[in-house]
Amino acid sequence: MAEAIAAGVTPILAVAMEPAEFAAGFALRRRFPGHVLAGVGIHPSRVPGLDDAELAVELAALEGAAAEADFVGEVGLDYKDAPDAAQQHRQREALDRQLKIAEARRLPVNLHTRRADSDLIAVAAAFTRRTRIPALLHWFTHSRRLARQATEAGLFISAGPSILLDPRQAEVAVTIDPEFLLVETDSPVVHGGEPARPAWALRVAAALARARGEEIELMQARLAANLARFMHR
Repeated sequence: MAEAIAAGVTPILAVAMEPAEFAAGFALRRRFPGHVLAGVGIHPSRVPGLDDAELAVELAALEGAAAEADFVGEVGLDYKDAPDAAQQHRQREALDRQLKIAEARRLPVNLHTRRADSDLIAVAAAFTRRTRIPALLHWFTHSRRLARQATEAGLFISAGPSILLDPRQAEVAVTIDPEFLLVETDSPVVHGGEPARPAWALRVAAALARARGEEIELMQARLAANLARFMHR
């Protein structure tokens, strides 16, 4: 956190994948006031491993914690971990429940997708269109067509350290509508043999600025404005 703050990377969105992480996110926000936004969510990859009673308990915990949260996330659809129709249906039901919680609290949503891009875009677009609550597709830089489809639906997209290593993802990131562009690190996911750190968001922003032929200060100002819109503040 000290490294990130010194680099000017703030505020940081601290996502949760399960109720056991909710308290840690809130504690981090208290420790670094103004520098951390805390989210609550049940990651879709966990849903297939939960029976109905366990999932109900976790959803109830999320509903309670949402009163203290800044956003809902990380939630979404992941068909790699839910390969059959029944498990995909359960993921969708869990997502729908979490989106209802977000709607009740007017909280923006941080979304994960893997092998479920079209389905998730449709769900997120319908949610944003109906509620006017912002939604973010994180690490969504693998398809220019899908990125365009998402931003045309009013969805935010965050680019991460993968654009520093993968020319194809960098090319997609450059085409993202600048009004819906954010950056991330997905720390501590490993990139180039090294775990990502929040301060790396500055590297991502600088790479985007260079690729777009912009000054880094303009990119930073745009990202700050976009984040404020995503948090609908």
